[in-house]
Parts: sequence; C-alpha cells; structure tokens
Amino acid sequence: MNCGFSSSKSARPRPGFFGKVAGLSIVEAVGMVILAGVLAGMAYPAISGLRQSGLNQQAIGIAQAINQAQQTYNLRVASAETNWEAASGSAAKYQLIWQYIPYASSSISGYTPSGFTLTLGSTLNTKVTIADTGGNAVSY
Repeated sequence: MNCGFSSSKSARPRPGFFGKVAGLSIVEAVGMVILAGVLAGMAYPAISGLRQSGLNQQAIGIAQAINQAQQTYNLRVASAETNWEAASGSAAKYQLIWQYIPYASSSISGYTPSGFTLTLGSTLNTKVTIADTGGNAVSY
C-alpha cells in the first residue's frame, strides 16, 4: 500500500528563499534570546513605575473618600467633634465614619490598599495621611 511516502528517499530540508535552507542557526537563536532579555530588562523599570503609580492613585482615592466621610459625619452627627477626639487611633476613628463610605469595609485594615498605611487626623478637618511600605508619605 503506497501512502505517498517513499522509503528509498532520505529526508532533506526544504529549500527556502533563493534555494537556501530555512531556519535559524544556534548563534542566531542565542542572539535573539539575548536581545529579548536586554529589551525586557530595559522595560522592567518603566512597568514597575507604572504599577507603583497606579497603587498610589488607588491609595489617594481611598484617602479622599475617607476625607469626604469625615465631613459627612461632621455634618450629620451632633457630637461629631467630641466623638472624634475621644476615639483613640485611626481604627477607632474609622469605625465612626465607615458607614459614610460607599463600598467600604467595616475595618480600616480591610479598606486600606496592601502596602500602605492610612492615619486619620486628630480633628475632623485634618486630612488623612498616606504612607507606603517604605514609610514615604504619598502627597495628594
């Protein structure tokens, strides 16, 4: 039964353009891998910077939402200033205002982006401060 294959002929590479054999030599392949590595190494700092910038923007958005919740709390609760000053620490102050933040978690640690710390001020008119993992302040 003949399936179109002849066992008497040896397998030869197909000729490419101008009769040359198509494919890459090992030197060309290694050169391409090295070139791809150099390009990836050059792109990493830019991509890392974009990622950090996005995380900073997320933290800023959350801090602004908390600032607005502080103002809403101050307008709606008669003893807001007294309650705020009596609360010890950011977690206790957050408990006073979290219901005024859309889609917020009931704890500040659940609402704070990973790698950041949010510190609520001593008064209701003090803006939230943001610090990243290195302790550097994020300004907004």
